[in-house]
Parts: sequence; C-alpha cells; structure tokens
Amino acid sequence: MPSAPPPPPPSSPSSSEPVENDLLQRTHSGLLRACDIVFGTIAVALAVLGIWLFAAGEIRLLTLVALWSFPVFNSGWSALTRRRDRVIADLTRCAVSLPIALYLYVAEAGMLEKLWVPALMMPVGTALSVGIATRRGLFGYLASFVYAVGLQGASVVSHGRFDVDSFDDSLGILLTGCIISMMAARLGHTLEEARRQRDSARAQTDRAEVTLQQLTERSQELTTAIRSLHDEMEHRMRVEIELRQAQKLESVGRLAAGVAHEINTPVQFVTDSIQFVRSGVAEVFDVVDKLEVVQRSVLEGAPSRDAAARAADVRDSADLAYLAENVPIALDRALAGLDRVATIVRSMRVFAHPDSAEMGDADLNQAIESTLTIAHNEYRYVADLETDLGDLPPVRCYIGELNQAILNIVVNAAHAIEDVVAGAGIPEGARDHIFDPFFTTKKVGRGTGQGLAIARSVVVDKHRGTLAFETELGKGTTFNIRLPIEGVRAASPVCAA
Repeated sequence: MPSAPPPPPPSSPSSSEPVENDLLQRTHSGLLRACDIVFGTIAVALAVLGIWLFAAGEIRLLTLVALWSFPVFNSGWSALTRRRDRVIADLTRCAVSLPIALYLYVAEAGMLEKLWVPALMMPVGTALSVGIATRRGLFGYLASFVYAVGLQGASVVSHGRFDVDSFDDSLGILLTGCIISMMAARLGHTLEEARRQRDSARAQTDRAEVTLQQLTERSQELTTAIRSLHDEMEHRMRVEIELRQAQKLESVGRLAAGVAHEINTPVQFVTDSIQFVRSGVAEVFDVVDKLEVVQRSVLEGAPSRDAAARAADVRDSADLAYLAENVPIALDRALAGLDRVATIVRSMRVFAHPDSAEMGDADLNQAIESTLTIAHNEYRYVADLETDLGDLPPVRCYIGELNQAILNIVVNAAHAIEDVVAGAGIPEGARDHIFDPFFTTKKVGRGTGQGLAIARSVVVDKHRGTLAFETELGKGTTFNIRLPIEGVRAASPVCAA
C-alpha cells in the first residue's frame, strides 16, 4: 500500500548538502534499477523455462500461466514502489527471494522445485515488504499470517494432505499464496483509500455546512440590507419631492413682491375705471332727476318751450356725450385688469400646485406663458421678452417641475442681464460649472447657485431630456431644452428654446 513521502529533512547550513543529496539520489536510482533488472530477469527466465517445459509435456497449462504472472506482478510492483521511500520494499523483496533462488539452483534439487520455490518466495517477500515499506508492521505481520494459513489451506487442493515433495501441492501453495498476498495488499490499499475518502468527505461536509451557514447568514444580512436600502430609497424620494415643493414655494416667496406689484397695477387701473364709471353714473342719475322735474312741470301746465330749454340745459351740464364715449372704455379697462389679475392668480395656483407622482400630458406653451406671468416683474425692468411658441403636441411630463425649471432659467437670465458689466455671454471659466450645485457668479445674497442645477436635474434626470447652452462673449447665451414627447421611453424629442 503506498504511503505518503516522509517530510523533508531539516535544512543544513553546509554548502556541500546539494552535492551529497544528488549523490544519494543517483545511488538510490541505480540500486533500484539493479534490483529490478536482477529480480525481473529471474522472473522472466522462469516464465521462458516454463514455456519449454510445457512444450515438453512436463508441466501443465495452469503452471505455465502462474509462472507468466510473476513478471507481470513484478513489473506492477516495481511501478508502484518506484519512490524514494520504497527502496526498503525493493531491497527486502530481492533480499528474501534472490538468495533462496540462487541456493536452490546450485543445490541438487529436482527441476520442479527449481521452478516453484523461487517464485514462491516472491509473495512472501512482498507480504513482508508491505509491512516494512508502509511503516505499518501489524499489516505486514497480518499478510504473513494469512499467507501461512493459505499454505495449510492448500491441502484441500492437494488430496487433503500436505506434501512438500508433491508438485501439485507446491502449485496449490504457490497460487494460494499469490492470491492471498495480492488480495491483502489490494484490501489494505482499498481500506486506506476508503479511509482517506471518508475523511475527505467529512472535511468537505464540514466545510459545506460552514459555507451553508455563512451563506444563510450572508443571505439574511443581504435581505436586511436590501430592505433597509429600499426604505432609504423611499425616504429619499419623499424628501426629494418635499424639497422640490419647498424650493418651488421658496421661488414663489422670492417672487411674491413682484407678483404683488403685478397684481397691484391692474387693480389700480380697475379701481380708477370703476371710480370714473361711478362718477359718470352719478351724473347720469342727476340728469335723470332733473329731467323728472321738467317732466312734472310740463304735466302741471308749464309752457313746453320753457320745459325744452330747461331739459337742454340739464343735458349740456352733464356732458352725456363724453360719458357715453368713455364709460364703455372704462368698463373694458376694468375687465382687462380683472382678467390680468385672474391670469396671475391662476398662474400662481398652477405653479404652486404640488407635483404629481406620475407623468401626464401637458401643454408646454401654456406652461411657458404661466411661468412668464409669474416672472414678469423679474425681467420687466431689464429686458423685453418675446415669445414665439410653435404648435406643439401634448408632451408627457411632470409639468410642475418643468415650470420650476423654466422659471429658474428665466430668472437666472434676468439677473445675468442686470448684473452684466462688460458685454454678454458666459465667461470661459464658468461654462463647465454653471450646472454645478451652489455655483454662482451673482453678488452675495443674490442667489444660492441652485437654479440651473435644479433645472438640469428636472430635465435630464427626471425626463431623460437634454439641457444645453450656446454662448458667445459679447453676444449672448441660448439655452435649449429637449424633451421626449412620449415621456422617458420615447426617442423623438421636442425642442423648446
């Protein structure tokens, strides 16, 4: 049975150690080759001699087969034991078999004894060498004991009695010993291999159990982490929605003074128009009262000429022609002012409305007009704003967030025009940072640097669109917003500049 090679000897500081090891290795290899050649030659010679004896009719076919099994057995054993730690096994095998074979060939023994006795010693030497080579003396003793029992069992093959001078008895002993020895060696190897496989299986089972337990623990940790991440993402989404709504209301708060001024202007001329109409109506009622007096005087018998003159004086004093011309105009102005106020209030309500959680079809032109209404007071004193809105189809989007993005761009442009010192356009050093959060070129307290960052987040991150700009110093800057018409799944963009 093969055994594991012994551990290497401890290293020595001697410089001649590699040379000594190489010499020992060459000597060992030469000794092994010599043993194989000598013992192999004997086994082959016995087999060849057996062929001659079989042809002469002196031995049976079974004996010839047994003799020919020895070279095969010897070759197999040599292949299994050709290791550095098996030199003892080969030496033992040769030391047991070779001297006995040489002695019997020299002694005056019969031809048959010369054939079977050397071959008979091969299983004996093998059984002994197994115990020595594997460093398990008990196994070698057990193999020898089983072989001895096999010798006694050969009497069953040879007429129920043991006679060493009988060739049949000798052949039975030979075959029985070979079979038992090989079976013992094979059994030992099988048991050792089974033990190693059992230990390996146990080790693998233990590792598998540990790995399975670790996987279970990691799976539980991963499940907990995923659940925590899901909760964190939901919380973050809620915070982002609340933050956008707060930023929107903050924008409304910043524009509150301008919106109040925008409402105050139409309210002022509505008030003036109503007061004019009120005074005109009072004059009309005064004319009506005077005409009723004239009418009563006529009914009482006053001359009609005098009554007509008095009625003409009443009409001329009230200037009814002026009132007839200007009261409708005043009423139209009042209606226009009220419509302007309603538009501003409606725009404020649309702008401040909480964002929807889902996309919906929206009219971008109306959204732009509402946003410009809110921001009118921001740019009215620094620039004139013209709109050239095309015939756009309904766009699937988050309209509230787009209103915020458009407002941020318009207000940012108004502030840039107001703060410009020399020329227009975005400076070279600021172009790569205008969409960065908290980046601003405005005066301290004028802006937080969040406007364009929020606009880009809405257009690019939320709608999968694009927000780009073209700028030229001394000329100006153009921002281009492109949105998918059918929402984030579509590829066809609609452009609003």
